[in-house]
Amino acid sequence: MDKLDSIEEIRKIDVQNVLGSIEALAKQCLHAWDEASAVTIPPAYSEIDNIVMTGMGGTGLGARVIQSVYGNEIRYPFTRINGYDIPAFVNEKSLVICASYSGTTEETLSNANQAIKARAKWIAIGTGGPLIDLAKRERVPYYQVLPTHNPSNQPRMAIGYNVVGVLALAAKIGVIQLSQAEIETAAKAMTEVWVKTNPTVAVPHNPAKKLAKQMLGRIIVYISAEHLVGSTHTINNQLNENAKAFSTDFQIPELNHHLLEGLKHPSTNPEHLFVIFAESSLYSEKIKLRFAITKEITMKNKIASIEISLHSETKLSQAFELIQFGAVTNLYLSILYDQNPAPIPWVDYFKEKLKN
Repeated sequence: MDKLDSIEEIRKIDVQNVLGSIEALAKQCLHAWDEASAVTIPPAYSEIDNIVMTGMGGTGLGARVIQSVYGNEIRYPFTRINGYDIPAFVNEKSLVICASYSGTTEETLSNANQAIKARAKWIAIGTGGPLIDLAKRERVPYYQVLPTHNPSNQPRMAIGYNVVGVLALAAKIGVIQLSQAEIETAAKAMTEVWVKTNPTVAVPHNPAKKLAKQMLGRIIVYISAEHLVGSTHTINNQLNENAKAFSTDFQIPELNHHLLEGLKHPSTNPEHLFVIFAESSLYSEKIKLRFAITKEITMKNKIASIEISLHSETKLSQAFELIQFGAVTNLYLSILYDQNPAPIPWVDYFKEKLKN
C-alpha cells in the first residue's frame, strides 16, 4: 500500500493531529463567524479614517487573505503590519486590529501598546494570554478564540479562525459587506475539497496526493494574483512549517517585471524548481493573459510546472478552496518527508535565543 493511502502510517508521523485541524477548517470558519459576530462593538468604532492589521506568522495570515480578497472593496486605507511598530499616522481615528493566537507574540503586544498610546480604537484577537488580558484592562472589544476545531493547536492551522474572525468583526463595523450565507458557501467549497483529497481517497484519484509526490525533492514556487495572493502566502507558510520545505511565492503582475529573467540561472533550475500556478476564472482578463504568457516562458526555460484551477463562484470561496487544497497537500508532503508537521524546532530555538 502507498504510504499516503495508509491512515495508520500518516498518524505515526502526524502525532499531534494536524490532519484533524485541516479536516476541520470549514468548521473553524463557521464557528469563528458565530463567535466573532457576537462581539459587542462600540458605535464609535465605525468612525474611522484608516485600518491597521497586525499579526505575525500563522496569526498574520488572516490579514493577507483579507487584503487580497477585499482590498478593492475596503473603504479605508488599509495597512498590514508584520513587525514591532505601527505607522506614525495612527491616531484616535484609526482602527487597529491586533491578532496573536497565543496572545504572547511580542511584536503584536508592542503594536497593541502603541495603539493605546496613540489613542486608537483597537481590537484584540487571540486564544488568551497577555493580549486578551490587556484588552480586558483597557475595556476594548476582543474576540477570544475558542479553538474547538483546531486539535493540533498550531496557529497556522487556525486559519479559519484567523480569517473569518477578522472578517466578522470588519463586517460588524461596516468596513466590508459580508453575510453568513457567503461564509457558508466558502465552508461548503472547503468541504468539497476535503471530500476529494482526504486520506481515504487513493493516490490515483487524489489530486492532493499526486501533487505532493510531484513536489517531493523540489523547491516550490507558487504564483498567484489578485484575490488568491493571500491564499498562496498562507500555503507557503504552512509548507515551510509543516513539511519543513523551502518554498516561496510570487505575484502577477509584479513578477513579470523581474522574475522571468531569473529563471535562467543557476543552470540547475530545471532540476530543482517546481512552479505551481493558482488559476482562477475570476481573474481580470489582463491577468489571465499574463498567466498564459508567464507559463509559456516558464516552459521555454524548461521549468516544471502545474496548474491548480479553482471552481468556486466567489473570490472568498476560491481563496478558502485554495487554502484547503494547499493545507492537505502540504500535510501529504510532510508525510513523504517523514516530518511530523506540528513541531517547529528552529522557530522555537530562535525564540529561546531571543529570550537569552
